[in-house]
Amino acid sequence: MKRFSDLLWLWTLLIVPFGLKFPSLFLPFKPVIKPLLGSVILAMGLTLKLEDFKAVILKPSTVIVGILTQYSVMPFLGFVTGYLLYGQEFKEFLAGQVLTGSCPTGVVSNVYNFLAGTNVALSLSLSGVNTFISPVLTPVLTKVFTYKVVTVDAGKLFLDMVQVTLLPVAAGIAVNSLFPERVERLKGWLPAYSTAAVVLIVGFVVAAGHGKIASLPGKAFFLLILASLIHLLLGFWFGYVIPRILGVPQKERITISIETAMQNSGLATVLAISQWGPLAALPAVTYSVVQNLVGPFVVKLFRWLMASKA
Repeated sequence: MKRFSDLLWLWTLLIVPFGLKFPSLFLPFKPVIKPLLGSVILAMGLTLKLEDFKAVILKPSTVIVGILTQYSVMPFLGFVTGYLLYGQEFKEFLAGQVLTGSCPTGVVSNVYNFLAGTNVALSLSLSGVNTFISPVLTPVLTKVFTYKVVTVDAGKLFLDMVQVTLLPVAAGIAVNSLFPERVERLKGWLPAYSTAAVVLIVGFVVAAGHGKIASLPGKAFFLLILASLIHLLLGFWFGYVIPRILGVPQKERITISIETAMQNSGLATVLAISQWGPLAALPAVTYSVVQNLVGPFVVKLFRWLMASKA
């Protein structure tokens, strides 16, 4: 099961041409796309307990640095990379890039922090807090950075996020706290389920916009990949450098770096479709592939960095 979830990047690459070739297989899933994403967020909540938020109490300043980095660096980088690379030619891509950067961190960040040997408790705390406050910050930041480019219905975006993030993650934490033994038996299957759900969502996105996607020039796909790569790598870099300037210890600043750069691209995909349509979701889909391709190499770099300082 772990191997299946580790290959998310591969399943995403495979589902894209499949969705373009056989859109009729995915279009019937439209009514369940939001509930499906909500179930993924619920799965994340099932991995959390109230005690996981102890880092908020024990080291509130470190958590605050992580939150500020997440919601300043990533939206800004999304706008800058999108504006410079997409410009006026691909306005929907620009909106999608900003939205991707304005979303909370993804569950994959906890996995990569675990693999890197960082402060997992801090990682879980940041993921949980990020998700809880995202229904307010994501719509606001998206509107601030894109209001001159596209129309943003911040109220609708807020309600969508309450439905697919706040309520499911709260429910997951509650269930895990009340029935820990039963949930423990499910945890081995949760990553595989989340992976399958995200891949299905990507398949729907591609199927829903197959006509427009197929007509895009090769330049558009190159820019999507380049924008996501720059966005991700600068997210890692600023997520490390800013905490370092603020005096955060190395292990914790590496944790913050990973939390900053690893975005909840599944959430961004669904929100972009709801706001602007399938083309606007392509930056989130591309970001998902890029972060899962680059992530393992960054983990190795961070492990080497911590070992060299030991």
